[in-house]
Amino acid sequence: MLRISVPVFVCMILLFSCSKTNTFVHCSNWIGDYAFHEDPVPTATGINKIMEWELTVSQTQNSDTCFGTLEITGLTTYIKLLTTLSGDSSRVDVVYNKYLDGSHDFKPGDVLFSLHKDSNQIVTSWKQLQPMLEDNPDAEGACFKLLKKKAS
Repeated sequence: MLRISVPVFVCMILLFSCSKTNTFVHCSNWIGDYAFHEDPVPTATGINKIMEWELTVSQTQNSDTCFGTLEITGLTTYIKLLTTLSGDSSRVDVVYNKYLDGSHDFKPGDVLFSLHKDSNQIVTSWKQLQPMLEDNPDAEGACFKLLKKKAS
C-alpha cells in the first residue's frame, strides 16, 4: 500500500505545484490601478468620441482571490463590472463575474481580456471585450498602463 501511495502523492504535488493557471497564486503582483485610453475619434458634430477604461485590482482580506472593478466610460457609454483575476505573476485573465452598472452580454466565467508583462510594459490580449471605438482593433497591444501599485 505504501509503494502505491508515495508515487501518487508525489504526482499530486507536482501536478498542483507547477500549475501556470492557478487562480490565486501571485495575484498580489497585479494589485493596483490601471488605465487605458482609446484614441479619440472625431464625429460630424466636432465632438471627439472618447473611451476610457479603468481597472482597479484588489485582494480581499483573508483570501488569495483578486478582484477587479472595470469601468468603461465614453461619451454615451458607462459600464462597470466586477471581475476576478486568474493566472500567475506574469499573466492573468480578467474574468467577468457580474455587472455593477450598465449592460452587456457576458456570462460569468467569460474571459474579457488577458494581461501579461513583457519587459517594462503590460500587453493586453483582447477576448470577449475589445476596444469600442475602432472598427477592427488589434487582437493584442500595449493598452493598459499601471497608474498606481498598491500594497497587498
